[in-house]
Amino acid sequence: MAAWTGVPVLPPALYIAGEQDLGANLPGSRELIANLRALVHHLKETLLLSGCGHWTQQERPVEVNTALIEFLKTLSA
Repeated sequence: MAAWTGVPVLPPALYIAGEQDLGANLPGSRELIANLRALVHHLKETLLLSGCGHWTQQERPVEVNTALIEFLKTLSA
């Protein structure tokens, strides 16, 4: 992975995570999530689902699908 250290992510992106997901709560994770635009230049939205764990699409299907559809609409504009 060393060759990719610091290389920005250039495609349009959407970040969805559950607030209770272990990965979103590791030391430094919240700061990284808050500053994702520094690495993901075309980040459209960061969505942290309150009360949700790791399996966002199973725990919050309506919210996840709505966010995905809205994101995809921005790509066809």
